[in-house]
Amino acid sequence: MTRPPIVEDFLEMVRTPSHSRRERAMADLLKARLGALGLEVIEDGAGPLIGGDAGNLLARWPGDPEVEPVLLSAHLDRVSNPGAITPVVKDDVVYSDGTTILGADDASGLAAIVDGLRRVKEEGARHGDVELVLTVAEEVGLKGSLHLDHSRLKAKAGYVLDTSGPVGTVVNQAPTQKTVQIRIHGKSAHAGMAPEEGINAIRLGALALAGLREGRLSPVSTSNFGVIHGGQATNIVCDLVEIKGEARSHDAGELAAYVAEVEAAFKALESSGGRVEMDWIEEYVAFDVPETDRVVRVAAKALASIGREAKVIRAGGGMDANRFNRHGIRCVGLSVGYENVHTPRESQSIPELVAAGEAVAAIIKAMAEPVV
Repeated sequence: MTRPPIVEDFLEMVRTPSHSRRERAMADLLKARLGALGLEVIEDGAGPLIGGDAGNLLARWPGDPEVEPVLLSAHLDRVSNPGAITPVVKDDVVYSDGTTILGADDASGLAAIVDGLRRVKEEGARHGDVELVLTVAEEVGLKGSLHLDHSRLKAKAGYVLDTSGPVGTVVNQAPTQKTVQIRIHGKSAHAGMAPEEGINAIRLGALALAGLREGRLSPVSTSNFGVIHGGQATNIVCDLVEIKGEARSHDAGELAAYVAEVEAAFKALESSGGRVEMDWIEEYVAFDVPETDRVVRVAAKALASIGREAKVIRAGGGMDANRFNRHGIRCVGLSVGYENVHTPRESQSIPELVAAGEAVAAIIKAMAEPVV
């Protein structure tokens, strides 16, 4: 049975190697796909700035100057996986062979954008300028969009195709994320001969972590300490521990209060003879696009035209929409139908993938229409 073009595009994309900062092959594939549709693609200089082998891809499809321009975006990278991805199609769902992730995050978004453009071109429908930004290194802290020159974009409304769940989900809120690296300095000593001369940095770190709130802090805030390194041998009192964590929140006040709580918990260790260094990095800033905004209403109208009802949600993770909103482009996230991302159980429903392409085409056309 002949598969829809979007499915063939998707299968080729998931087979194409692409990790954060190693997106060269995927970038070249997308250049070819968009070039075949008549778009000129520009690659920016973000690659060298982040230690990568490819930059962000930018393209513009000119349209009716009387129609508001629209931005469409997805990312070229995927989380690391142990080997080549082998997609398996079963009962209208695409899986990996079970040994790797599938990489639907975000091959599905890329395929949906290509398919939406193809549909509008084939229909000859009226549209305004369509701007594309396909980013690198999204999975490691939105690094590609961090180095994007947003002044090159005309659009003031946009959609990022990078959300799980059935087509129809619209993300209008995402949190601020701050990451922290903590270094706890103790004092080394022989653990058997003179343990009293040492200060165990592992123990100090455990004391601080045990006293901290972590996980779901509130309905709008989370935290996680996910990486810890320290120690050389059991006969040496550990003199250095490094801990990495993060905190996310939709509420700036809650986030600031939690950062202060973490700092107080670790700085208190210095009364026991340890020394603590902490470095906080604001990875990205929250956005909140009102449901009454035109960018949300256009999405709802477009989704209704393909038989889908818009479900507006608040997300717990960031996306390139955080950066776009920060630079004055009203932007929301759209689901493309993948599930269980970043795991070997990841899957992509083919009917949902087809609907994602239809949704992109519908949005491009809806931008040219009145929206109540």
